Amino acid sequence: MRKTARKIASYQWFLLFKEGSFKRKANIKHIESPLSERYKYTIQYHVVVPVLESFLSNVQNRFEEIVLHSSLPEKTKKVLLYLCSKREFLHRRSEKAVWVELKDKELVKEELEITEEERRLAKKIFKHILKRWKKPRFKNIQLILDSKCALVEEPKKADTFDLWIRVSTLEKGKPVYVPVSLHEYFEKRGGCLTQMVQITEAEGGIKLRLVKEIPRKEYRGRDIVALDFGVDILFATDRGDLFGRGFHEKVKEYAEKIDRLERNLKRQGIKPSESKRYKRYQKRLSSYVKNEVRRVLNRVVKLYMPEVIVVENLRGFLKGVINRYPKSVKRILMRFGLGEIRKKLKEFEEEYGIRVVEVSPAYSSQSCSGCEYVDKENRRTRDKFECKVCGRKLHADVNGSRNLRERFLEGWDRLHRGKERALRGQAEKFLRNLSSERYRCLRSKARGLLARNPYFLRVLGDSPEPTLRDTLLTLHLYLLGFPLVGLFLQLSL
Repeated sequence: MRKTARKIASYQWFLLFKEGSFKRKANIKHIESPLSERYKYTIQYHVVVPVLESFLSNVQNRFEEIVLHSSLPEKTKKVLLYLCSKREFLHRRSEKAVWVELKDKELVKEELEITEEERRLAKKIFKHILKRWKKPRFKNIQLILDSKCALVEEPKKADTFDLWIRVSTLEKGKPVYVPVSLHEYFEKRGGCLTQMVQITEAEGGIKLRLVKEIPRKEYRGRDIVALDFGVDILFATDRGDLFGRGFHEKVKEYAEKIDRLERNLKRQGIKPSESKRYKRYQKRLSSYVKNEVRRVLNRVVKLYMPEVIVVENLRGFLKGVINRYPKSVKRILMRFGLGEIRKKLKEFEEEYGIRVVEVSPAYSSQSCSGCEYVDKENRRTRDKFECKVCGRKLHADVNGSRNLRERFLEGWDRLHRGKERALRGQAEKFLRNLSSERYRCLRSKARGLLARNPYFLRVLGDSPEPTLRDTLLTLHLYLLGFPLVGLFLQLSL
């Protein structure tokens, strides 16, 4: 099966470069294999193409990161992001790039010409990523069978087992019947049993998994909830609630045990994979992480009944939280922590229709959720936040989640993912607030702080190293309320 999957994958890559996309129903009769045609098409449809599509989605994410963190002109960035979203890396399908963004709470549609240079640049970036990344090798994939190759049947006479699975073999007319006893949780889960069967390798044999189709539950969301990944907690909401207070302490406890055991095993010349104790610690940690993530997210939905869940880009969880642990624990958190968060949020979308939105977290932990002032000194410790301008005090992670909510409501698009773009947007928001009557009393205090703030000096300066005199003059005119606001913001772009 795995050899056949590799042959099919090679043909699918040929189709991508020739026609621009993978095809689940491609004709593969020419591919030689001891498997029957039913098995070959099942492997292509349920195994090979989904894995390749997932890989290509990761390539798209990396493509976006490269573009957003580049110094390319804004028009070029928009065109490249459009080509990426349509997967037009190699073939021409669109004559113009259609860009839609939210401005002043209204959707604005823009059509941009796609030049040959931009197409060549998109192709070059795509091939650059493919050269650096390893393509799926299909060495350890599991077998997924549909009704063409495996039938799930109820027993007609026997009462010992709940189901029989009829699996086709290489010998025609000689199927294998596998008896199955259902788990209590599987029966309570509800939903409709499908004809999909997953066969995986397990210690001492094989494992069969059945698939249920869960119908969407009746659910009426009523609000927006923003979640911020905490350093000492798992999640903080914009309402001020802190969930998973003991999560990182417990993970740290497991991490120390695993790290200590791993060092001892290395001294003795024993591989960690050969130690039962090591495997037991890993299993306990993975079980704790999965259970805690699911428990907390279930609690959030039950408590708030949200229509939209706003989270920071999940790579923030990877960089800000996971990287603080040793390699042995990183693997667990990446595989189960990050994976379970994504999986659970996906379940909310499928079961309840809750919309999950990722927003750029850049500078959200240093920006005040009241006046929008951004400064490194605003966040004094891990959990304490105090604004240098308006004096607002609150938990740092709660402040971050409120910023994420505001960014979603203001329609921050993908161009705000880059750090420089996000910083510029945050600076503009603060300067707009200063022009309002509500923050008039803070102008003199803000003037002194802005003159020393490296963020604002970098964003508002006319040159890479602006002089303090020119910056202060510009700020002085702005803060006096002269009608230069629109012109000033345009020049700062």
